[in-house]
Amino acid sequence: MIIVNSVMSGFQETIRERLLCGNAHLIITRKGGFLYKRDFVEKALNKVKEVKSYEGFVFVSAMAVSENGYSSGASLRGCEVEKEPLVTGIPQKLIAGNWKRFSQEKNCAVIGRILAENLGVTVGDSLKFIVSYGSIPEVLNLSVCGIFEVGMYQFDSSLVLVHLDFLQKALGLEGVLNGIMVNVGDVSNISKAEKTLKKILGPSYSVQDWISLNKNLFSSLKLEKLAMFLILTLIILVASFNISSLLAMNVNAKSKDIAILKAIGAKNELVLKVFVLKGLMIGVLGTLIGELIGITISVAGEHFKVIKLPPDVYYVDHLPFKLHAGDCLLAGILAILISFLASLYPSLKAVKTDPIKILRTVE
Repeated sequence: MIIVNSVMSGFQETIRERLLCGNAHLIITRKGGFLYKRDFVEKALNKVKEVKSYEGFVFVSAMAVSENGYSSGASLRGCEVEKEPLVTGIPQKLIAGNWKRFSQEKNCAVIGRILAENLGVTVGDSLKFIVSYGSIPEVLNLSVCGIFEVGMYQFDSSLVLVHLDFLQKALGLEGVLNGIMVNVGDVSNISKAEKTLKKILGPSYSVQDWISLNKNLFSSLKLEKLAMFLILTLIILVASFNISSLLAMNVNAKSKDIAILKAIGAKNELVLKVFVLKGLMIGVLGTLIGELIGITISVAGEHFKVIKLPPDVYYVDHLPFKLHAGDCLLAGILAILISFLASLYPSLKAVKTDPIKILRTVE
């Protein structure tokens, strides 16, 4: 139970961290088309105290082609270079090149590591982007001035950052945005900021948080964690029958001893306590051993990253383990509680032992 909970928590937290690194907390768009009234939206953002920073963006799909003939699908996002570090964590995830050069050169791009590997390019190489926008495809020639690695396949394999004004000019979208990305600093303020912005902007604008944009993913992870918890609880219940059967056999084996104790004045409460405590001792010992094994495997699994995963399927490249004291405590309490309940039936059976009937059979 500890291992499975740590794996499920690891998936949730790892994906959460990496999504927040590549995404903004909130995204504002205009329903039905492009966002034209940027000033109106910015005034609304400036009224919300939870908002720390924001930037406009244009997002288009493209085909990336390298000089050596390799090609791959890509997603171009025009960003405001000076504001990007305040909105997402991508500038801090560069593994090659530097953000300063990107901010100084308009015909420059920052691409994901997997995309760079698929295209066979590195910093300084040229790329051609064919953008199917409008009736005539546009061709953008850019040089690679940075490579980032967020750790999420969907970003590392396709995302390309370019200058917003460069992309707007190339596509004839001067003064037009797809939307505005917003950072609220503390994630606990996201819901409050979202409600306030929706009230100020009105029904013509859509305000979505990063969780709703990935709602299906987090809902499935939450459901899987609950399902695994319930399944493992049932397994523990089945295992607890071993305690019941062991104590029941012990009661049968010690029936003469029980009868003698009761004959010399031992009360039913004493007999009950003896067998309940024995069941609890077995449960506590097993729980301590299980806690030790579960914590050790979880810590070792995260440290050595022993289980590799295909990132294009599972979003992450290894099986993550995240231990929480609450999960360990809950698993321990549940195991001991089940052990206690499993010891009650054979203990009550021991209490009902008839000393006269048992002693008559003694030779």
